[in-house]
Amino acid sequence: MKQAPDAIYIITLTPARAEELKRAVVLRGFDEILCIPYENAALLLKANPPALALIDLEGDIEKATRLMEQTPDTVRSIVLSDTFDDSLFVTCHDHGARDFLVKPVEESYLASRIIRTLQEHRVEQLGVQKDRVLVELGVLSSYSGAFTTSYLVKLLKQEAEELSPYSAEPLSLLLIQLEGYQSPLPEALQAVLLSQVGDVIRHCARGFDLVGEYFMDKFAVILPQTGRRGAKALANRITQRLHGLTFQGPNGPFNLEVRVGAAEYAGCRHYEDLINRALDELKSGEPKKAEAKHNPLHPV
Repeated sequence: MKQAPDAIYIITLTPARAEELKRAVVLRGFDEILCIPYENAALLLKANPPALALIDLEGDIEKATRLMEQTPDTVRSIVLSDTFDDSLFVTCHDHGARDFLVKPVEESYLASRIIRTLQEHRVEQLGVQKDRVLVELGVLSSYSGAFTTSYLVKLLKQEAEELSPYSAEPLSLLLIQLEGYQSPLPEALQAVLLSQVGDVIRHCARGFDLVGEYFMDKFAVILPQTGRRGAKALANRITQRLHGLTFQGPNGPFNLEVRVGAAEYAGCRHYEDLINRALDELKSGEPKKAEAKHNPLHPV
């Protein structure tokens, strides 16, 4: 049976400790609080991920570490520990822990951290719902989560139309070509590739930059109020992060290669001129060499 959307799992070694925590954190406005022993926790966390897992180590670091390693990265958790342990803290952080609290913890403080984490979960879920609608409307790509090609070109046209050919306000465009593999890729691998690359590019870009797919083998970034120098700086960041990432392809592992074309709008009369400039630079460049980096999400 699937749990309520705001379900909290309290995971402990002993039932008495679980009930004690449950009494301490009973919250209004949230649907369900379940007490779960360690033995069943890993299976339930995967089968029915809760909004929050409250994990009390009760001194058993080995068992807690094993549980955290089996916990899906998408599950938010708050960990209660008897002492601070560096390696355990890192393990918990890497597997979604939002807080690592050393006991004793005031009940009011613990409740406040739980409420904050659940509110973050609700905001995140609203974002997921909005993204789903935008995918259905053709605004976001279902593969990468970035803008679709058609919508990105529409945004570029709008940005360009606000500038005259002699405007002092700069506008730049990056095109990022993905290479190093044999096309076409299987759809599942194409989705993985675009998702990972899209995440990296959005992380490198600034908050007001516009990131989208440009057909199936490229990404594009629109940089408002940015000249060629700023575009080149972003191009270098993206290249350093992407070039050499290793993926498992149908014919064995491949190292991703990228080429980046940068262009500035100054002197252009139409947004298509800007795209053509970026394409010309893209075609004239060579993939930059970089040391291959292992992709932990897709091991070879």
